[in-house]
Amino acid sequence: MPAPDPHGITIEERPHGWGVLVETFMLSGRTQRMARAKRILRNLAANGWACRWCGGPVPEFRRADACYCVEGCRKRAARSRRKAKARASFPDADARGIDC
Repeated sequence: MPAPDPHGITIEERPHGWGVLVETFMLSGRTQRMARAKRILRNLAANGWACRWCGGPVPEFRRADACYCVEGCRKRAARSRRKAKARASFPDADARGIDC
């Protein structure tokens, strides 16, 4: 599946919120671009479309449902979740000084 067109949607920060300009064509991809623009606006309204790991802005060329700015942040978050889950599985390991 190809990535979203990086030049198809332009995001602007305005004094009273966000603006999204969608470049549409007569018969190709209009519905998908409009749906992507709506999802991006929801993300921006909710949290400024910030990365869940580092807090930096998610680039506009990423998928509309992207939660992380780069692949590295996604992987660090996954490692952190796995490590926390392992520590929850073995609560005595911290008390004994054992690193999981």
